Amino acid sequence: MTVLPVSANDVQPIGRPLKIAIAGGLQAVNVLLPAFHAVPNFQVVALAARNPDNLRAAAAQFGVPKVRAGWEPLAHDSEIDVVALALPAAIQAVAALRLAEVGKHLFCEKPLAATYADAERIVSTVAQMNRKAIVHFGFRFVSAFEAFRDIVRSGELGRPQLIKVEWLLSTRSDPSFTWNWKSDAAQGGGTFCLMASHVLDYLAWWFGDIRDMELLPSTIVRTRPDALTRLPKPVLADDTCNILMTLGDGVPASASISTALSVGANHRIRAWFEKGLLELSNHAGDDYYDGFRLSFQSGRLATKTPELTGKLVAATQASELITTRIGIAQRVAEALGRAIRTGEPAEPSLNAALSVQRWLEKGQRASSRWNPSERQIV
Repeated sequence: MTVLPVSANDVQPIGRPLKIAIAGGLQAVNVLLPAFHAVPNFQVVALAARNPDNLRAAAAQFGVPKVRAGWEPLAHDSEIDVVALALPAAIQAVAALRLAEVGKHLFCEKPLAATYADAERIVSTVAQMNRKAIVHFGFRFVSAFEAFRDIVRSGELGRPQLIKVEWLLSTRSDPSFTWNWKSDAAQGGGTFCLMASHVLDYLAWWFGDIRDMELLPSTIVRTRPDALTRLPKPVLADDTCNILMTLGDGVPASASISTALSVGANHRIRAWFEKGLLELSNHAGDDYYDGFRLSFQSGRLATKTPELTGKLVAATQASELITTRIGIAQRVAEALGRAIRTGEPAEPSLNAALSVQRWLEKGQRASSRWNPSERQIV
């Protein structure tokens, strides 16, 4: 399809709420719908999913007038300014490209696509059409993560020495869970794509671009029952991975991520600096955004202890004010609304998502345990 340029006068709808459609399943209904409904600059006018009957109760509850079968009708609806996508990465890549081509602003889940080439096409088309798009890297909007970034960038702890991330869960440890797209890396499933994408983004946000990476993926739950036949079906994605990286100015970093452990632990980031250890961790039952606390331990050779107490307390208190996925999604939605209204860049940007996509693909290709011909971990 030929992409036509859009006039700068068409970029910002003025004097009315931005009319948004939301496409997807549980994430769309349970998180994005209440989040966008709570933002005054948006009016949710349509919901879309493969099975629209699953959306009717939510549409009635939130007063959404239109329910559509699939995302495709949204491209032809001239009333819609923005589309929020909560789709598998491979489907999102097709939908986002088409919707951008017809001039819609976009709210996208991460990863942006299942391949770097598809992600690059989306970024290029959004820019060509002079539209705004944001990617749901929600950890950037957690106050404790923002405070961590500010401390790192201030340089008050000296040079970083070593970074270690642990994100260890048992959410998909039950082998009776039905096989779905999350079991297929080609569709954007697997722990590396779905969870490491967050980690790669916030590490680059804090410490600078990733310079190199080694990936060791594995699959603990190797089969899951087919949704129709209930027969065992091979899992074609990792549920556990270890990643070695070099960040910024040569800082060594590692990440251990799993969703299939018999006992879950927490999400913890430890960063050693010349003046001590800065730690960000949560021990809450929710595996995403709530309960994060910042702490600092002074180094043995530090001649002066940084005055971080006020920052640590303030960050923890602020994080406790927004503890749900809905609250974080609302902050991302507000950022997109501001970008559309003002014409300023949207953050987290598509370029950030493209950088993450590059490392997802490079990690998969470089891993000796990733078999691209069979799309599975060997």
